[in-house]
Amino acid sequence: MLTNPAIYLTWMSIRMWLRDRAALFWTFFLPMVIMVIFGLLNFGELGKVNLGIVDLAQNETSARFVERAQGMESLRITTGSENGELDALTNGRRDLVLILPENFGPAAGSRDAEWQPVAIRVLYHGSRPAESQVGLSLLQSGIDEINFALTGTERLVTLESEAVAARDLGYIDFLMPGVIGMAIMQLGLFSVAFSFVTMKREGVLRRLLATPLNPATLLSAQVVTRLIAVMLQTLILASVAVFIFGAEFAGNFFAVLLAAGLGGAVFLALGFAVSGWARTEQQAAPLANIVSLPMMFLSGVFFSRDVLPGILQTVTDYLPLTFLVEAIRGMTVQGDSIITQWPNFLGMAVWFVIAFIIANRTFRWE
Repeated sequence: MLTNPAIYLTWMSIRMWLRDRAALFWTFFLPMVIMVIFGLLNFGELGKVNLGIVDLAQNETSARFVERAQGMESLRITTGSENGELDALTNGRRDLVLILPENFGPAAGSRDAEWQPVAIRVLYHGSRPAESQVGLSLLQSGIDEINFALTGTERLVTLESEAVAARDLGYIDFLMPGVIGMAIMQLGLFSVAFSFVTMKREGVLRRLLATPLNPATLLSAQVVTRLIAVMLQTLILASVAVFIFGAEFAGNFFAVLLAAGLGGAVFLALGFAVSGWARTEQQAAPLANIVSLPMMFLSGVFFSRDVLPGILQTVTDYLPLTFLVEAIRGMTVQGDSIITQWPNFLGMAVWFVIAFIIANRTFRWE
């Protein structure tokens, strides 16, 4: 079996990788430490109240109401369709959903802008009493202002609140996909960049080219080794999050592995590109960090990208790590399928093509 050059080189590459303590540290131990540290911290208690608004009225009055709500610092406002916002509530992505009815505002055709009595439905997360109470209090304050401006005393506009049984997702549910994506990025970038730069500097690649060995066979063995590591990495980190910290895993694990494999291929290609530019390990380290560090903090690994400024949030929508993390998070948290997550898979595929072209142009054997 080991007489086949590709299989033999893959086996030897796995043995070499297992002997590299630094590679094992970056692949398994460091991501595990990050998972444990952030898993012990309860960041779920921090942040704003997530309020979804469904505007069925679509008039000037409802637009002003939404604008005023967006100005409240304690609320993070999202607008959308009724089905979309209710789905977000039941899946734990909203704390409350407010539905402005079609008759919200002055009666149509009234000359003196008369309001008819109207009830506004507010559905709130039944397992989050603190966030729900804050949101309901703020909304009631806004409704009271409307009533006072209209009549001074009479309550024309009222709130009808209703608790909804929804999934209570914790911070670990958000963190797990982020750490998995970050670990895949580090494995792809740093292990390839450093190992191939070292082999170039020591003349190993040049001597291999002097043998009958097909260069593609060597590269394939290295890629297969690291993709196996990506799968093991994903399995171990997901197991720690689920069985130790109680994270939810709503999706298909094989679909998550497919996303991890595609993401791993993207960052392996970027790692080859970095190793092509760098001549020494000292050059490879800053280059790899320039690529990885911005994505680590801007792609929603540890914190939601909702806190980013609008322009920066738009830019980060197209980062390769964002596609990977969002795909895994959609499948583990929401139970999405590969078909549902096709935009993120497509984004990773496009990045793989781009990274492959760059690596093909920059990679040198010596």
